[in-house]
Amino acid sequence: MSLRPAADTPAVGRPPVERLLVVGRDPGVTAVIAVGLRPRFETETGITGAEALAQVGREPLSLIIADLAHGDLDAAFSIRALAARSPNCQIIVIGSTEHAGIADHLAGLHVYGFFTRPVDFGALVARVSSLSADDSAPEGGALALSRSSAKVLDFLSAHYADSFNLHTLASAVGVSPGNLARVFLHDTKRNLRSFRCDVRVEVAKQLLMHEDHKLDRVAEMTGFVDGSHLSRVFRVHTGRSPGQYRMKIRSPRPVDARAGVASAR
Repeated sequence: MSLRPAADTPAVGRPPVERLLVVGRDPGVTAVIAVGLRPRFETETGITGAEALAQVGREPLSLIIADLAHGDLDAAFSIRALAARSPNCQIIVIGSTEHAGIADHLAGLHVYGFFTRPVDFGALVARVSSLSADDSAPEGGALALSRSSAKVLDFLSAHYADSFNLHTLASAVGVSPGNLARVFLHDTKRNLRSFRCDVRVEVAKQLLMHEDHKLDRVAEMTGFVDGSHLSRVFRVHTGRSPGQYRMKIRSPRPVDARAGVASAR
């Protein structure tokens, strides 16, 4: 099986991309993708496909971006289960040519893109845009990232927790600070400071879901000053404290509870 790019597949009959799930074990990559595609799409992230199955509920998904770069065949099976809930769901895979078995396990699904690491975020965003609903609509113009903005996303995916300023980032990207700030704002409709904060919060959400670290440790891992700083910012972004979020996200859904009772019988 070969994973074909979107250009090889007719667009007629495709559903609009509205609800997007990003799955992968690298929280920096999944967070940058999720934040980069908001608010254009409703995006959610998950560490593993199995966790995503438990969290996304029954509402249909329009697109899954699955980072399977480490040859996670269990995740590939979970992607099939997620896609089964949304028969018209489109899939973009971040994988490795060394793990060709993943393609076999995704045979028959609507796979419209395959990307290898390091991820070309500009090309990835362009692919998502090609799968979108009516790009000619005024409120839904085509998504596009300049080369410098794509490099920013690449940098943030690995250094989101580091302390750096605009000049440091501009030097890493290879453009002037003023030009980088203008271009990034044009491409993403957000300034760099706000975007980095959003990415940090997204990573914190994944850690709260997946790990048992204390709040100060989560803050340290995501670039916040301390647990109090993280808590203040997190509440502004999500409407909940980190503790409330962790409790809610880890609580079994009613349907899962009923399934557990049924299986116990």
